[in-house]
Amino acid sequence: MDLKKLSTYVGNILVLISFGFLAFLIYRLDFSSTLNLFKLSWIPLIAILSALFSLFYFLIAYAYKILLETISMKSLDNTPIQIYLKTVVMKYLPGNVFHFLGRHSLVKKCDLEHKDIVFSNGAEIILQLLGVSFMLFLGVLLFGFSLDLGEYIKLSQNSLFLAFSLLLALVFGVVFSKKYREIFFKKSAMLGVFKVLTLQSLFIVGSSLTFVAVLYLFFGVDFSFESLIHTIFIAIIAWFLGFVVPGAPGGIGIRESVLVLLLPSVLLLSKEVVLSGALIYRLITILGEALTYFWAKLIEGSIKIEAGDSGGRRE
Repeated sequence: MDLKKLSTYVGNILVLISFGFLAFLIYRLDFSSTLNLFKLSWIPLIAILSALFSLFYFLIAYAYKILLETISMKSLDNTPIQIYLKTVVMKYLPGNVFHFLGRHSLVKKCDLEHKDIVFSNGAEIILQLLGVSFMLFLGVLLFGFSLDLGEYIKLSQNSLFLAFSLLLALVFGVVFSKKYREIFFKKSAMLGVFKVLTLQSLFIVGSSLTFVAVLYLFFGVDFSFESLIHTIFIAIIAWFLGFVVPGAPGGIGIRESVLVLLLPSVLLLSKEVVLSGALIYRLITILGEALTYFWAKLIEGSIKIEAGDSGGRRE
């Protein structure tokens, strides 16, 4: 059995365990008090947060365009952004790869080579891992976080620092490998890579702040600066684990489980509130990701209009 198949099997097992864990909590916990908090005003709030979350995807869509331009050494119109937004929701299809495969339509649309698309897909993942691992490392270094996973398991600041140091070193090792070094560290490419890292990091932080907004707006959680930073840190960990586990489309199941395991002891909230918040957050992200298809169609229309206008001028 090769490593790729093994990682897929392990990922699928972790996803099943996560869903089983969440199902067990839903069965055992009492959600009557959280259900009593429901108001009709939640519906427009969910719609607003979903629309806002969908706009965050413009950050990584634009980052992908910059990455493609850096790799192909071509100046591109907004077609990569349009295709990126159009394929976002495809990550929930079986296989968790269709949002990558859909990007190969750029070969004809932008006169690119398939190898450029494949390389940019891999480079996007590596840079996202670099950005998030650096944020986690910086979080432990600056704020000295420790985490409780339960009554008998506690991750100290030193253990977290060691774990995220090793993670950062591992990702740096990949970045400095010949495959990526020859692209990322060209003088002409370094500014573009920095822009990509910045935009991707803003997306991850924005996603985490959306979860913070859910806890504040729907459940009235009163954040201090320390608890706010700690919540963002845990939300980034949840995003990271959902991102790296194979077979978890959009990190579904994994992120919710991580939030429920780590947040109650930090915010002194019940598991019912944290799980309810995580499920509302998932609803918001799915609606927001579906809305990216709408933005993609608007961009597609503007591209056609611009193409028509330029064609008219040539005539």
